[in-house]
Amino acid sequence: MLKSLVTLILLFLFSNSINAQWNFTFNYNSAGQRVALVTATVSETTPSITLNFIDYIYNSSDPFQIYRRPLHGNGSDWILQASLTGGTENWTDTNVNIGDVWEYQVKRDMGSKFATGYVSAGIRYDQTNYKGRIIVLIDATMSTPLSSELAQLKRDLTGEGWFVTEVYATRIEGWDSGDAVVQVKQQLQDVWDAAPTNDKPSHLFVIGHVPIPRSGLDVQPPDGHQNSNGALGSDSYYADLDGVYTDNETFDPTYELFDLNARNFPNDYKWDQDFIPSELELAFGRIDFYEIGSYGETEVQLLKNYLDRLHNYRIVVTDMEEKTAFRLGWPNSYDGSYRSLIPISGDQGVYLETGSSNHPLWVKNNGPFQAYLQNSQAPILSEWNADGMDATIFGSDQSYWGHWAVPETGAEVGRIRALLAADTQCLVALWQSTAINVFYQPGIGETFGMSCKRIMDHNATNNNIEKPEEPYDTDDFWNRTHMQYHGDPSLRLFQVYPITNLTQTVVNDDQLQLNWTASIEDAIIGYHIYKSSSEFGEFQKITNSLVTETTFTDVNISNSNEWYMVRAVKLQVTGSGTYLNPSKGVFIQSSLVLGLTDNNLQSKINIYPNPTSGIVFIDADNIKLIEVINSNGQIVKRIKRENTLDLSNQAKGIYFINVTTDENSKTIKIILK
Repeated sequence: MLKSLVTLILLFLFSNSINAQWNFTFNYNSAGQRVALVTATVSETTPSITLNFIDYIYNSSDPFQIYRRPLHGNGSDWILQASLTGGTENWTDTNVNIGDVWEYQVKRDMGSKFATGYVSAGIRYDQTNYKGRIIVLIDATMSTPLSSELAQLKRDLTGEGWFVTEVYATRIEGWDSGDAVVQVKQQLQDVWDAAPTNDKPSHLFVIGHVPIPRSGLDVQPPDGHQNSNGALGSDSYYADLDGVYTDNETFDPTYELFDLNARNFPNDYKWDQDFIPSELELAFGRIDFYEIGSYGETEVQLLKNYLDRLHNYRIVVTDMEEKTAFRLGWPNSYDGSYRSLIPISGDQGVYLETGSSNHPLWVKNNGPFQAYLQNSQAPILSEWNADGMDATIFGSDQSYWGHWAVPETGAEVGRIRALLAADTQCLVALWQSTAINVFYQPGIGETFGMSCKRIMDHNATNNNIEKPEEPYDTDDFWNRTHMQYHGDPSLRLFQVYPITNLTQTVVNDDQLQLNWTASIEDAIIGYHIYKSSSEFGEFQKITNSLVTETTFTDVNISNSNEWYMVRAVKLQVTGSGTYLNPSKGVFIQSSLVLGLTDNNLQSKINIYPNPTSGIVFIDADNIKLIEVINSNGQIVKRIKRENTLDLSNQAKGIYFINVTTDENSKTIKIILK
């Protein structure tokens, strides 16, 4: 008896000593029993990844296993690496190399149940390469009032390594979009088909009141309220390009629905599916400030404000620091906080908010944070307006947050859209709960949208990101079409200050020397240089290794229209190991004059004559798609793989011609007289 008492006392003291090292509370007996707390540290001398089980003191008797798979692998990719006894403090994987990145699952056997933890761990994992293709889907009526902001967004995305394709969608007033969603889906499909086989788009950023798909029938809603059943807003329809969506069923209950547009009838272009039919092709996110009633500014101005804040984030106007925070709330949400935030910030960088009111003020006094997960209680807009939200990512878990496809009138419905209209540091707002509550991959530099896509894809069959069941967090609620991401899906955490004062000097008449002022960021290990044949083309890295000086000379000049981009690179250390974290790129066009070459011609997109009386010619190579948009933002003509365009059957006036080629995308205003 005495020995048991002494053991308990020692365990209590040891447990408290561990908790004293943390800025959050972990109570193994009453909270967090579904999660295993894990971080990763790495060694470059003898390449290895060590998983640290920071809750090992609570796990003195339960055995656990370690699984590994490639980054963004599927459920069948998990390979058992080790079986460990309870109380093990850490485990080291030596079957790794510098540059590697792996996903690890820690699965603890507790007898009647199990717990899981995740980390994507790497050693100098390189995030400086070409990112791939992203589609920016824009409410066509915003093409003119947001022209400068959209141009800046395209430049910023290009500067982060993306090839951007802009698609303009016809705006539909109201919240029942009808067959317009099919037309938009076809526009996205055309872009997908036109993209190279090995470089299909991976992200979709929706801006403005683009037609809203709806999907769902009489399946228990994620908030438990029956009047939330039915066809909710479902941008997953756009992101799931090969999924089969049907329109055959009826959902017209006798009880009153919270949103009458959630009623569903055959052939009304509201889909029957409650579960995403197949794995999403695109990580997606939407910014839509249509009918936001809590602010005096117009929809256009609110969109301008958000896009300006997004640009300021990328050039690091405000340093968001390398820490995260959460508060306890509903178990399925704060379990997600444990799983997600510790691999991002490390156990020492995660903070617990213990108050119960004015959460923005607490964040203001203790932040700024990479992410703050409130986990319960509806956010209060007056508090956001007074104290801001000094967190890049905000998440909470509230009833009716699934009702985003409705006007915002000060009630909880629609408020999740209104959060991003507030003048704060917040750029992404999530309805956590069962929807998006495991997102550990940003700890290794992955986009936040892709991480959320991974949990959207999870279901009981593919076991993509396994998690023990909790009320309202079972396979009945996973993989649902209502899951929605609000904000820029391409957003990456951990900002890096870009370079400044990029200049050029011609050397020996055939070489170009670039010079710049160093980034003020700590832990910069060098710079990479990129080159493209056009301003918004695919920028390819031309430095095999990091440049450690603030100058670089290109001796391989092929034409005088080349564009250069310079990115500072930081060795980022997180709770997931280390990765090469690049800043946004800074651009300059070559001033070196050479003879005109084929490469020059391929980079140009010209339309003539302008003004025109009907027939226009498109001077560009490898044309994939041409869209004609009228002054009301409506797409009136779409053709593929043609260099001649006939507008003679259109009304006289101003049009916008959007041309997409293999290398470029450009919108040109034209006058039809």
